[in-house]
Amino acid sequence: MNYLNLNIFNIVILVGIIHGFIFSLVIAFNKKLHSKANYFLVLTILALAFSNLQYWVMDTGLINRSVYDRHHLLFIPFEFLILPFFYFFVKSYLDNPVRLNEKILLYSPFILCMLYLGIKDVLQIDIKLAKTINLIIEYASILLSTIIVLLIFKVLNKYEKSHSKPVLSNIKIKTKWLKNLLYLGLVIILIWFVSISFLETTTSRGFYIFYPLWISITLIIYWIGYTAIIQKQIFIDRKEIRAKKENILKVKTNKTTYNKIDTLINDSKLHLNPALSLQTLSQELNLSEGYISQLINKNSNLNFNDYINSLRVNDAKEMLVDNQYDNYTIISIGLEAGFNSKSSFYTAFKKFTGKTPLEYKKDIRNL
Repeated sequence: MNYLNLNIFNIVILVGIIHGFIFSLVIAFNKKLHSKANYFLVLTILALAFSNLQYWVMDTGLINRSVYDRHHLLFIPFEFLILPFFYFFVKSYLDNPVRLNEKILLYSPFILCMLYLGIKDVLQIDIKLAKTINLIIEYASILLSTIIVLLIFKVLNKYEKSHSKPVLSNIKIKTKWLKNLLYLGLVIILIWFVSISFLETTTSRGFYIFYPLWISITLIIYWIGYTAIIQKQIFIDRKEIRAKKENILKVKTNKTTYNKIDTLINDSKLHLNPALSLQTLSQELNLSEGYISQLINKNSNLNFNDYINSLRVNDAKEMLVDNQYDNYTIISIGLEAGFNSKSSFYTAFKKFTGKTPLEYKKDIRNL
């Protein structure tokens, strides 16, 4: 192995490549993780891993650079596949249909590039012209990647706009992590652009200027893989939990004003809406916010926020002690009970029970 050009950077890159392959195999052979979204997730990660791998073997000397220059068929332009696969992953993740015309349009650049590489030697293009064409291909892939990132932003914004109003029967998928990933993607595209441009002004001394790009891709492999699986599983958990919780009851009219408020919130399960506020309740009852707050305070000895959180804690407690919810994470149960974050759930639960959700579950069920 002494003849290989190994250093700490390309070792880190290799670890990321291996991880990408292992992660893809785990999803492929785990039936619980089989879904259309995960199918495109695997393709995205494999494209990232193979893209790094083919440059890694040249950087370490497993394939001589002169062989690469003479026989470009060894090179496959995976960068033309990474963002298309990720675009289709996002659409599937949001339960949007993936259309055939989109596939044809986004896969076409990769197919055209492969056709060019297939006939390049037949056409006997001289090395100088070939390098110019290769550079044009690189810049074209950068432009395509940027366009697809913007298209994904458009898909996410459209989804967020259509789900801006909380509806109890419809669970909103978390999209913030995807946007953060896209911002990082734009930074990586910029690094890619700078690396390619800088390469043309330097002598051929290896691939060192690409290390930041490849290491960034390694980090993205980890981020996409685990975050996508975790977020999708939380969404599935909440969907299944909500399917088990039935029947929003009608508000009875023969109650006192406080009982009417209490009945409306409990029977209609309004506390399951993380965005519930005095203002929305005021509009629902056509009563002033101050009056509602006063009634709740007087009759329950709790302020509005604590009153709502107490109902959410009670719902969470019921699910924690019921063995039919054992397969779901505690965070999913807390979010399904109406809390908008893990921290708010744990804080409120400890306030009303003196225990964490896990401690409460173990004590009640003698686990």
